[in-house]
Amino acid sequence: MLHKGIKYFVAILFVGLLLYNSVYFKKISEMQVAKVEATFNANDYSKTYLLEKIPAAKNKTVLLSDLLLALDNNSKQAFKDFGHSQNQGDSNYFFVKGDGVVTGIDEEFVTIKERTSATEVKIAIQYIFGNTARDCSGIITIDDFSNTMDLNNVSEAINKLIKTEIVAPFVAKVQKGATVSFIGGIELSQSNVKKENLEIVPLQLEINSK
Repeated sequence: MLHKGIKYFVAILFVGLLLYNSVYFKKISEMQVAKVEATFNANDYSKTYLLEKIPAAKNKTVLLSDLLLALDNNSKQAFKDFGHSQNQGDSNYFFVKGDGVVTGIDEEFVTIKERTSATEVKIAIQYIFGNTARDCSGIITIDDFSNTMDLNNVSEAINKLIKTEIVAPFVAKVQKGATVSFIGGIELSQSNVKKENLEIVPLQLEINSK
């Protein structure tokens, strides 16, 4: 009887050890730290995108004159070849580059007569909003995010960075008659393609020395 009791005791002890080792206890403070570390940082993500990924993606841009020509020839194909969007909506975004002479400066835009297309385009310097800067390059996709809130926060963060990192130093130096190179995004509607008075959200701006 004693021997049988010992066997039961050993069995219970063994089961108890298994249960103890299978349960993992973690301090609440450690869990809170882990949660903070896992929180998505839209500002850091956007800074990497604007200041590192965009400069490295210059070869993905389309010359503005080439895009306009493609739109004239076959707009549907041009949207397919050069447009980017997170959904199947009417608007598409295009990652363009060009250069030209500054013909006007006001509170909202720096107007440039683009060299290769001879088209006047407006570089936005005041109202930077929407998803053009985020989506035009095709680098960022909705699949990169666990929720749409983070995706939307990235748009807002990129637009704010453009104002401080791209627009502010440019506006401080640019003058009428200067030659400017740009990389940026434009939004076009598939159902109503307008190639006049194009507004470009700048992603890179450079004043060329004479």
